[in-house]
Amino acid sequence: MNKAIRFGLGFALLLFAARATAAEPSPREVLDHVLEADPWGLSGALISAHIVVRDKSGATRELAFAGRSRRYDGLLSKGLVRFTSPADVAGVGFLQIQSKGGEDDRFLYLPELKRSRRISGSNRGQSFMGTDFSYADLDRRDLRQAVAEARGDETVSKLACWHLAVTPARGDAPYARAELWVRKDNFLPLRMQMFSRSGALLKTLTTQEVRRIGGRWFISRSTMVSHEQMRQTELSIEQIEPRADLPDGDFTVRNLEKL
Repeated sequence: MNKAIRFGLGFALLLFAARATAAEPSPREVLDHVLEADPWGLSGALISAHIVVRDKSGATRELAFAGRSRRYDGLLSKGLVRFTSPADVAGVGFLQIQSKGGEDDRFLYLPELKRSRRISGSNRGQSFMGTDFSYADLDRRDLRQAVAEARGDETVSKLACWHLAVTPARGDAPYARAELWVRKDNFLPLRMQMFSRSGALLKTLTTQEVRRIGGRWFISRSTMVSHEQMRQTELSIEQIEPRADLPDGDFTVRNLEKL
């Protein structure tokens, strides 16, 4: 093989490698794609869902709710959830409005009090409605405002994934860090683990079922396991209707307090 041919092949390989490297998204871009894909239906959809909380003794508690959401200002969202069962939580509502720079707004409406109360940022780590999901898990701020690092490529359930280590940018985050395994073909997170500042594994969120609706992929069933409390919460999204036309007036405290 003469020098010209060797040079041409070498140049072609270098060019191919450069293009492949350029096509690979950065860890931060992977996170942004996850938020953009909105696999939980929190940014532009009508949903109805069912929750089963199972404690370490095997006892269960079931809840059902309907939710609506809209996207605004890039990757931010507004969402309103209304619980329909059991009877002791029927009518309870939750409104969340994400903020780009400041604190997100969160309001919980309790029918027996006939008014809503603001959930402060210092309570983000608290359980949401007695489940293993916290307010922080719902607002996704620690993914929106985070430093992400690549931990290599891995296979989860025979699917190629990016493995990311994510460190929240703000010191008041309830988790010191998280690790995500994100599908390469559609940016769905298949697994997420949350760790304490001491390095202990606090919770694991696992995707168990996905659905494709209107060209979008959604996580229709997932399980959050609390390793400290030895219990788990299964979230099943039974109906999903992608919507981009929900009015801004749906996402106000005044609307939250309507029954």
